[in-house]
Amino acid sequence: MNDTKNIVLACASSAATVLAALDAPAIISIISAVVLPVILFAVGKTVDVLVQIYLKRDKDRPSRDE
Repeated sequence: MNDTKNIVLACASSAATVLAALDAPAIISIISAVVLPVILFAVGKTVDVLVQIYLKRDKDRPSRDE
């Protein structure tokens, strides 16, 4: 559910930019309005998953003090 909420928020926040990019004839505006947010979302989710894996592995590892 959290991922769905994040996708909806990302789409809603970039809707004006996407509409402006579709109105402009330049291909760079479409790339910056559509492709870059998708890439940044994917990178952000990857970092999020890697941090969660790292924290879970660190929590499961026995401490050296024991």
